[in-house]
This record gives sequence, structure tokens and C-alpha cells, in this order.
Amino acid sequence: MPANLTPEFKKARARFQAAKSPEEKLAALEEMLATIPKHKGTDKMQADIKRRIARLRESSGGKKGHRSGYDHIPKEGAGQVVLVGAPNGGKSSLLAALTNAKPEVADYPFSTQAPVPGMMAFEDVSIQLIDLPPLTREYTEGWVYGLIRGADLVLLVLDAGELALAPDRIDELLGLLEERHVVPIADGEPTGEDERTRRIPCRVVLSKAELAGDEAASGVDGCPYRCVAVSATTGDGLDTLRRELFDALRIVRVYTKLPGRKPDMEEPYTLPVDSTILDAVRTVHRDFVDQLKYVRIWGSGRFDGQQVPSDHRLEDGDIIEIHVG
Repeated sequence: MPANLTPEFKKARARFQAAKSPEEKLAALEEMLATIPKHKGTDKMQADIKRRIARLRESSGGKKGHRSGYDHIPKEGAGQVVLVGAPNGGKSSLLAALTNAKPEVADYPFSTQAPVPGMMAFEDVSIQLIDLPPLTREYTEGWVYGLIRGADLVLLVLDAGELALAPDRIDELLGLLEERHVVPIADGEPTGEDERTRRIPCRVVLSKAELAGDEAASGVDGCPYRCVAVSATTGDGLDTLRRELFDALRIVRVYTKLPGRKPDMEEPYTLPVDSTILDAVRTVHRDFVDQLKYVRIWGSGRFDGQQVPSDHRLEDGDIIEIHVG
């Protein structure tokens, strides 16, 4: 069975081959494991990657930055979003307000010492959020940056009660990330990457918006990223943030139907923006690609039930009917 390796996996493999330090190699291997297609054709490759990760962790001798069990969190749902910020920025309260996760919420710094994942519902899809320990130059372990590198979206969480300090906080966080070759990007910036640098879409959230009043709605002066003000206490802004995270992930939802049946509108498939009919068919079932006769579409076609070519680009909410033979 062919491996059908994804572009993301190939980029991670190139970073591994160019890596100089054990930490860089470990981060690249973890992303390779996260992005490799999971099927029988890659079983041996998955096993080899896991062996290399184990050897690197063992050779680290438990050194700072290689804490077993924290280095990789499997992606779930429509995308993985990491919550990044300074101590006491409100990340844990935000995670608790958006998901069913139960992080430790405290009014002292460094209450979050391990990654805490949770699933956020947006309409009919779920998005994985991960609360991370705060980023500081003195105390942040290397595995935190590994998790950030492998994510689909970075959410910089800032305390709205310290709005005047927000520009400096952003500069500090960006500096720490860029030192580890992670570059958060704004809308419209290129997402390409070289052997070492990972460029990840970014949003900013001003938590504890109830402390700043109307000023929080204006965002952060000079910030290049889209910004949302929220309050985990009152719930203000949370629905806006859910929609913002979904849009930032740049995905579309595609629904399926059987001939003569109503469409299944309960559990859509999620694909990257600009995906084609053929991409959707491959996602539904890889074997359908070789057996495909034609596909009908409801939504982005010129008329409902139109037969469309395999390179037709999908839009959010499209319904497809796959015919194989």
C-alpha cells in the first residue's frame, strides 16, 4: 500500500534532516508522527519514528525540555489551537469557559505546568484547544515549543486588565517563539516554511475584558493580528471567538448523501480551504478515488445536484453525492 505522505509530513521530515540539536530533531519527529497518514502502508514508518523519538528522549536523560508524555498530543477535531501567553494571562479560565476541560484556575503564576487539552464546540464541529504553561525565558521547557510548532493555530492570550502593557507582551512572546523558529503570522502573510521555521496563523484574545470596559473592544495598538475581547466570567465575546477560531483555521465543512437519501448533516468532513472534489472523495474513502465515476453537488454548483468535475473547489456547507463503480 502506498504511503501517500502529506506535504506537512514531508516538510517536517526535511526539518528533521536539517536539524542540528537534539531538541530540534525531537520537535521535527513529533510533528512527523502527528502528520503522517495513519494506515497500513505507514505502519513501519510510524514505528521507526516512535523508536527515534524514544531514543532521543532516553538520551536526554530526563533533561529539561524532554518531559515524557507532554511532547505530543494527538490532534482531534477540525483543528488544534494552542493557548499561549505570559503567567496569569487568563488562559486556563478561557479554556474552562470554552470546553469541558477542568484546568487548575488560580490567581498565582505557573498554576499550569502540563498541557491541558479540551474540545470546543462550534456549530456542528469540534476544535481542540490546548492550554500550555506560560512562556517565559527562564522557566519554559522545550516540549512546550514542540507542541506549539505542531499546532494549526496560535492563540495569544493577554490580560485586558493590563491593556497598556499588551504591545510589550506581544513583542516578548513573539521574540521567544521566533528564537525557537516559530513565527506566528497574520492574515494574508505567506504560510510557507523553510527547513527550520514554522509559520503558523495567529489570533489574539484579550481575556478578562470586564476589567477594561470599552477599551478592550478596540484591541491592541499596532497589533498585526485579529483580536477578540472576551470575558470568561460574563461570557461576553465567547461566541465571537468561536467563530473567529473556526475562520482562522481556514477549513470547509463538507456533508455527504447517498443517492435517493437525505444528506447526513450531523458529522461533516472538514478539509482545508481550496480543497477539491477529489480531495473530499479521498477523505471519505481512499479506495473511492480509483472507483470514482462522478460526483453531484448541492451548494457551490450552478444548480443543486449538478455533476461537477473532480477539480471543482469546495465551499463551506457543500453536500456531495459520490457515485462509484
